[in-house]
Amino acid sequence: MQGAALSSTCWTAGGPIGPRCLAFLRRVRAGGATYKLVRNADRDALDRALAAGFVAWVGCSRVDVRLTASGAEYLDRLARVE
Repeated sequence: MQGAALSSTCWTAGGPIGPRCLAFLRRVRAGGATYKLVRNADRDALDRALAAGFVAWVGCSRVDVRLTASGAEYLDRLARVE
């Protein structure tokens, strides 16, 4: 793989999610079954994560989210550098 440049932008099927959204996904995973939105940065990254299908709302509260199977798979692929 000589000459292959590594990009700092994370891509999904719908386009880049960016480093802020990636950090958000990692916080959601670390939160366990549900993650409560408490930071303004979380709310900024939430739209991209929802659009990519990486997180889903928990219940009707619009405060708690959970990592979806595709979100967990995406983080696992990044960890394995695939």
